[in-house]
Amino acid sequence: MMTDPQDLKRAARVFKALSHPGRLQIACLLGSGRYSTQKDLIEALGWPQSTVARHVGALRSGGLVTACRCGTEVQLELVEPVAQELMGAVCEWVHPETGEHFNHRPLT
Repeated sequence: MMTDPQDLKRAARVFKALSHPGRLQIACLLGSGRYSTQKDLIEALGWPQSTVARHVGALRSGGLVTACRCGTEVQLELVEPVAQELMGAVCEWVHPETGEHFNHRPLT
């Protein structure tokens, strides 16, 4: 059975978007439901706005995150179901004993 080349390209976009530890961390935070704005992410991660915006942009380009400006806030949502499943698997792998989400400390 041949795999549809478009499906392979879509899968590659998802993995490319999640290929950076910072983007994995952002996707995990968004998937947890506790964080929904760019401001929330900046506060939780302690990263500069430009860093968060760059990583969110890559997740948006990969089709994993949508953004909607609501007044002064940018509301973010992890929309790709496969990304939510992948993040669940990654979180279980990183924290097998508890299934916790990634630590919120800045990456070094």
